[in-house]
Amino acid sequence: MDIELARTFLEIVSTGSFARAAEQLHVTNSTVTMRVKTLEEILNTRLLIRNKSGVTLTASGVRFQRFAEALVRTWQLTRREMMMAAGLDGILSIGADPALWDGLLYDWVCTMRRRRPEIAVRCEGTDTDRLLRRLFEGWLDVCIVYTGQSRVGFNIEHLFDDPLVLVSTVERGVVDWDPDFVEIDWGESYRVQVEKHYRMDDKTPPVSLTMGWLGVRFLTAFGGSTWIPQRQFQRQNFTRKLYLVRGAPKINRAAYMIYSEEALKERVPGLTAQDIRTSILDEL
Repeated sequence: MDIELARTFLEIVSTGSFARAAEQLHVTNSTVTMRVKTLEEILNTRLLIRNKSGVTLTASGVRFQRFAEALVRTWQLTRREMMMAAGLDGILSIGADPALWDGLLYDWVCTMRRRRPEIAVRCEGTDTDRLLRRLFEGWLDVCIVYTGQSRVGFNIEHLFDDPLVLVSTVERGVVDWDPDFVEIDWGESYRVQVEKHYRMDDKTPPVSLTMGWLGVRFLTAFGGSTWIPQRQFQRQNFTRKLYLVRGAPKINRAAYMIYSEEALKERVPGLTAQDIRTSILDEL
């Protein structure tokens, strides 16, 4: 069976749409449709039903999904092993929330390159749901995210607390509203906790974004206030002095490491989950 047929099937299941699957795979809608038709002819059964709400798996589709995941995972791992360059002992594929790559995990990868040059590192940063899906499908070896989700065969460990603090370009205490507030969307947990302390339903920040590093750049360029990770504030590696807002609460968050012990042993000999955990914590 052509591996692309299984990959296309899984992408449709993941996105719930032929069109979105085509976008993710960078092919046309007609190509996706033809692959599904070919796959169903090979298996001599109907796998997917298209309807107005998206795509529904048939009973055969549900059964085939497990085999497709195993097939794609095996092929991916085989390619990684066969194509490994001389001098490398393994390839570590790690995915994390984009906020964790800003500073912390970037520094960790730099340290890995200096201390463990025999291990190649693949890095991914996207939303938690997609990272976990790629982990469970075997594309990633380790995930570091703010929302833990367990599955049989995978370990989930609390890695470190990563609270957010309110900072400002001027020394001050808490106010009802800062007209220069830069809104950085740190996720659902952040939004829920902020709404407990501040009424923002009738407020419009001059700048709203989802990228922490960009929010800090706007803050230091124009002044104002925003929430950033406490670890980032403590480093004070900014182009402008930032101050903690007196009396402001912390927004609690925790980072979790999720991985398969067996997968790590197979794919990255000589590197354990404890090695990864300790080396990341050393960067804090």
